[in-house]
Amino acid sequence: MDKEIPLCPNCQSSAYVVLVNTTQKIGTAVGSAAGGAAGYYGASAGATAGGTIGSIVPIIGTGLGVIAGGLAGALAGFFAGSAVGNQIGEHIDRHIISEWRCNLCGTEFET
Repeated sequence: MDKEIPLCPNCQSSAYVVLVNTTQKIGTAVGSAAGGAAGYYGASAGATAGGTIGSIVPIIGTGLGVIAGGLAGALAGFFAGSAVGNQIGEHIDRHIISEWRCNLCGTEFET
């Protein structure tokens, strides 16, 4: 991925220029929610394994094992979805929207 930072049209420096990353933030949030939900609902194998391991202590252990297995799947999905959403959002911000801001002079510009 091209990480070149453009020059500010006002101060002619790239030292203070940053990407306006609105889509990246939205992508991270949406990816996290979708990944967490998919991980939770798709974690039946983890919940089953957790229930089996938890069945050493009858009733309570099985219930806690199922919950722990489901939460482990949700966390794994959350972090995977977050990473994917973040990368997609950054790609859109950098290559499609391409809006930049200079933190030195406050100029916002597109490339």
